[in-house]
Amino acid sequence: MKIGIISAMELEIQPLIERLSPIETFEYLGKKFSVSTQNDHQFILLCSGQGKTNSSIYTQVLIDKFAPELILNIGICGGISSSSSLSDIFLGKKYCHYDIRKKQSQLKFPYQLFFEADNHALHSFSTHDPTLKLGTFGTGEGFVTTSEQRNALINDFHIDCVDMESASIAQCCFLNRVRFLSIRVVSDKADSQAVTIGEMRQKELMTKFLISYA
Repeated sequence: MKIGIISAMELEIQPLIERLSPIETFEYLGKKFSVSTQNDHQFILLCSGQGKTNSSIYTQVLIDKFAPELILNIGICGGISSSSSLSDIFLGKKYCHYDIRKKQSQLKFPYQLFFEADNHALHSFSTHDPTLKLGTFGTGEGFVTTSEQRNALINDFHIDCVDMESASIAQCCFLNRVRFLSIRVVSDKADSQAVTIGEMRQKELMTKFLISYA
């Protein structure tokens, strides 16, 4: 099975690359794609860069060049719901663009307010570790840092976690009919300390997470 794994930052993907050696590398549009074959699985690992544009472009390149059957997005996120705590690992059950009006998402192509995760992958990870939490991921450019922003996202979309890439990758997979799941670690509570706490915790959290699931 071919599995693509995408992160936004090098420090999120590098520990997994190191565990999946030997690695063969390819370069497309200035980005390195690391390929490892383990038993019956081929893993294609990629750091797309942060934000919607980068993640969309390189997800499409990954699909075009390697034809994965499943794409996993790994990384950190801000936890905004009362059910989220620092270091929690969330599986995204569905994904939305929170910085696009709901009517625009629903009435304009591709006519989706939410993009759904692959049920089989969701079940497999949930069975593997019952401590994993399920939630709705909201994607937007920039950081959520105020209680007003958090409350609006919870009320409008019932969002549990926020990030800058997952819905864009999910949309690209939806259009290409590729299975998708995002797995993220809560590194901050999407408040005024979000950037600082995220930068301090992300390497420790992601290394621990990747070692557990590699």
